[in-house]
Amino acid sequence: MRTALLSTLAFTLAAATAPAQIGLQLTTGVDGGIVIPADPLLVPPTGITVEAWITFNDSTIPLNGLFYWPTIVRQNIQNGQEVYNLRVSSGNTGARSLQWTVRVNGQLQSVSYVFAAGEFVPWTHVAATYDGQNLRIYKNGAQVAARTLTTTAELVYSGDVLRIGNGDPVAPGRETWNGMIDELRIWPVARTAGEILSTKNQSLGALPGKLLNFTLDGFEIDISSGLIGATFGTTAYAAGAPLAQLVSTSVSSFGQSTTTCGRSIDALVASVPSIGNADFAIWAARGPRPAQSGVGLLFGAVAQAQPGLPPALGVNVAFDLNSVVYQVAILGPTTLLGNARWPLPLPNDPAFPGATLYFQWAFLDSVCGPQGITASDGLQVTLQ
Repeated sequence: MRTALLSTLAFTLAAATAPAQIGLQLTTGVDGGIVIPADPLLVPPTGITVEAWITFNDSTIPLNGLFYWPTIVRQNIQNGQEVYNLRVSSGNTGARSLQWTVRVNGQLQSVSYVFAAGEFVPWTHVAATYDGQNLRIYKNGAQVAARTLTTTAELVYSGDVLRIGNGDPVAPGRETWNGMIDELRIWPVARTAGEILSTKNQSLGALPGKLLNFTLDGFEIDISSGLIGATFGTTAYAAGAPLAQLVSTSVSSFGQSTTTCGRSIDALVASVPSIGNADFAIWAARGPRPAQSGVGLLFGAVAQAQPGLPPALGVNVAFDLNSVVYQVAILGPTTLLGNARWPLPLPNDPAFPGATLYFQWAFLDSVCGPQGITASDGLQVTLQ
């Protein structure tokens, strides 16, 4: 209910105050940005994508011998304790290096993209992903940097806040962004290049699955999961990314994950179910790790389960068992950290818009399954 109310409020505010696309404007050397209160949603353990439209003026970074780290986003702003950050590592020389950093097994691991002078002065879409072993940076949907680690590890939430447009507060202003930030999204999965490209020009509505979606249209509300931030210091809103178009996502979750463990499984999508979207897929986040589950099942149906039905084999079934039109067994169902993705490319067929399907994941799971099976919540997807 809270998320629905906040989503309505966000779009009401956007319509009332932002007839044109709006974005956050900041200046390096002048302290300011947005702070999001501490919440476990800020650190998805089994993979992450951070993306935003940005402009960045590298020619006006101060060259006065001091160190500057203009930051797009940073989680945990305590000195040396970041869980992840995406920033330009200007240092004390005005270096042009877009750096993506995550904390893995207590150590910071990074990958960087060295950009040309003025390359980010025009509006540019950037994204950074971590899938448990690989760090990647994308520019306008194309991979420009990658690094594979020798170990596999989750991101671990250590508390503290997230900052948009700023980082470590020890030296106020030196980690403030130098330009614009718009359409900041933090996904709980490492999205594919195709998924990133498919939505980069879209301003998305609310999506289920613990996505954080800050449209930055003159307010600091995450319209998907319901987190509310606040500005600090000197901030401004100005004309934002011109290519971002508001898109109704037509996806919602219902029901409950079935598990005896604390880690519930979320069914979600990482792109919009539009006809012609060849990169559409159904995801499961926080599923069982491969060591405890060798088989996963994805079901698609045309009818939702009737309310009040008792569990089947300990599972809260989200769909009508008599309406199943799609099912697939996936051997080795999840990544090493417990995510699963099943591609479901949507043909460009004018007969499809308006069709609604219901999806649910189930996994053989002797550790957390009430009767040897765990399942995600249900996902309602209406094609558009």
